[in-house]
Amino acid sequence: MAELRRILVVRVGRGGDVVMITPALRALLAACPEAEIHLLTQAEGARVLRGFDERITRIWTYHRSFPGRLLLERRLDRDLGAENYDAVFCFETRDIYRRWLGGMAPACYSLDQSPPTAHFAAGCLDLVEAAVGKPVARGWLELPVSDEGRARARALLDENGIDRGSKLVGLHATYSGSRLPVLRERHGRRHRQWSSAHWAEVGRLLKEGAEQRGLPLAVVVDVLPEEVRLVAPIAEASGGAVKLLGAPPDFERYKGLLAELDVLISPNTGPMHMAAAVGTHVVALFSGWSAADCGPYVPADRQDVLTPPAGDEKLDAITPQVVASVVLDRLGS
Repeated sequence: MAELRRILVVRVGRGGDVVMITPALRALLAACPEAEIHLLTQAEGARVLRGFDERITRIWTYHRSFPGRLLLERRLDRDLGAENYDAVFCFETRDIYRRWLGGMAPACYSLDQSPPTAHFAAGCLDLVEAAVGKPVARGWLELPVSDEGRARARALLDENGIDRGSKLVGLHATYSGSRLPVLRERHGRRHRQWSSAHWAEVGRLLKEGAEQRGLPLAVVVDVLPEEVRLVAPIAEASGGAVKLLGAPPDFERYKGLLAELDVLISPNTGPMHMAAAVGTHVVALFSGWSAADCGPYVPADRQDVLTPPAGDEKLDAITPQVVASVVLDRLGS
């Protein structure tokens, strides 16, 4: 392979989708030490990867909303074409992106369109390795956390009376389709939405179990302002076991808070990947998707994947008792 000095990387999905390419990005940066990398993604992806590496010098933002994307694609055709890229790495399984952007450089490397046989992040690493023609470092998900972000997270916890000596468990009780009408999001609600009653119960069980074990514990939910109405009933039903944190959106502070947690409990959604990427242990609730394809891409000792009993596909079939037991064992160890 000729030396690559200017590379376009394409990943258009939501925040969690973008986090899953971080091992491949790190491998590509290491394999091509002289290269400058540009990224084409959506606004959420731009926020997630801002500050990831100084050699990612430009982030082009794209959106899929019709009809605005038609004008945007014309502008991007012109602007990307003027960059004279040496290669395009398309970390997308939909062939439309390869057809659209593959001609922006002499070489285009894209993911196989067939059903996945391995984790998505591993498939992206395989693509980089095949392109550069030599073994690459196979790391895990990663996101940088700034000192300022950590400080703002700690200040938020202090403001809410969370003792610095307490173990800290986060609940992520929503997902990207939580605010959509039920009829538009049946699959997501069945497989990504754990009931409010379950979230409240796991908060109570965690507090009770921690007290019995002599562990100081706080259970918290950090939620966007527009999702407060979805999560407030959980805090109320928990009888004070779950603390709702309210603050203006601040992604650096949010990463800092995820890094402060000892454990995050989450369904298959973006913050699950983000927490894993900042080094927090994740208890992931999976139904309807395979964790082998899109679960937390981190070492086994940094994750627990829980699924419904055999024969029951609903996420709600995972009981709060099972989840609380796994989390308390992790905190105790």
